Amino acid sequence: MPARESAADRIAPPTFTGSVVHLLLGTEGGGIITAVCQWARLLSAQGWRIHFVSLATSNATQMLSDAGYESTILPLGGLRRFTRLARALAPLSPRIIHCHNPASHLFALRAARRLGAKVVRTVHADMFEEMRGTLPAWRVSAWRLAMSWALPRTALVTIVSPHLARLLPGLRGSVPNVRVIPNGFDPATIDRDDLALPDDLHAWLGDAPMVLAMGRLVPVKNFQMFLRAWQQTTQTNEEARLVIAGSGPLESHLRDLACQLGIDSRVRFVGWISGIAPYLRRCGAVAISSRSECCPMLAFEAMAARRPLVATRVGGIPYLIEHEAEGLLVPDDDAAAFAAALTRLISDPDEAARLGLAGRRTLESRFSHRTAAQRMAAEYAAIIGPNG
Repeated sequence: MPARESAADRIAPPTFTGSVVHLLLGTEGGGIITAVCQWARLLSAQGWRIHFVSLATSNATQMLSDAGYESTILPLGGLRRFTRLARALAPLSPRIIHCHNPASHLFALRAARRLGAKVVRTVHADMFEEMRGTLPAWRVSAWRLAMSWALPRTALVTIVSPHLARLLPGLRGSVPNVRVIPNGFDPATIDRDDLALPDDLHAWLGDAPMVLAMGRLVPVKNFQMFLRAWQQTTQTNEEARLVIAGSGPLESHLRDLACQLGIDSRVRFVGWISGIAPYLRRCGAVAISSRSECCPMLAFEAMAARRPLVATRVGGIPYLIEHEAEGLLVPDDDAAAFAAALTRLISDPDEAARLGLAGRRTLESRFSHRTAAQRMAAEYAAIIGPNG
């Protein structure tokens, strides 16, 4: 029998009529979708009308479907996103349009003005660091200027890590109404998933130690450094195996690099996966090699599965985990240090287990999905006001 919900656990029902529409481009990373679904499900259970609207069919819409949300697809291209979006959203009666990236933010502001809605923007990452390496410098500058205009005109800006506050571009250097609401995660999501690894991967792994990495195959995730670290790791741990889950424009380059480094037989690229639990159960550690991170869902998933983290000490990572407590933190772009940390955990399963158990306790005490839902509901209600 599930534990009885306490008064402190309850999420207040909405104080206004109408809905909250999450406006997606369809390019959002899996961590964003997972985080939003975690707390949106709780709000829906308390009477909040939550809708997801995407401007394209993608992995994001498939993840929503897997989570029980059928998103509305509005394939509006070009200028039609500005001129027709409000009309397309009107049947959903949005009072709040919640967006998660710079482009959908601009579309939301335009539509909200016509619909009399409020705009909420969640900043999940250092947006300009993420753009560098994938966009030319002039386009990064253009987006910075656009966000300097958009953020001060937004009813509420939520950030998933405190360090992001100093990275927000704003008109005359300030962005009003910023709230820190870390992503939350329900560990039961991992606990109750009993899927098995694909047979071919299970056969390839055998009894070898396994490390798991997951994310978009883009420059900011720095898988190039990780592969060089893995080359060093396998020099003393010849049987160890690395599984990289994710897709992106660098996949071909990374496969070629693994061949050049002579580690292609010890690395498996498995592409985008819809369920991470079987991979977490099999691995001994989870690696995050990024140059920039804020509140990565992979960290929460690892903590839920009681798996230790090896991560670069960047952005919001030290806000989530403490070195030697829930995992091992290493300097950014330091392949030797990353390899040493991986080797330490592969060589000492007891230490890995200790760190993993500590991570689970930290997740439950500091990063509950229920806390995230409560705070988001309170902020939604505040920006609409008591009279709705």
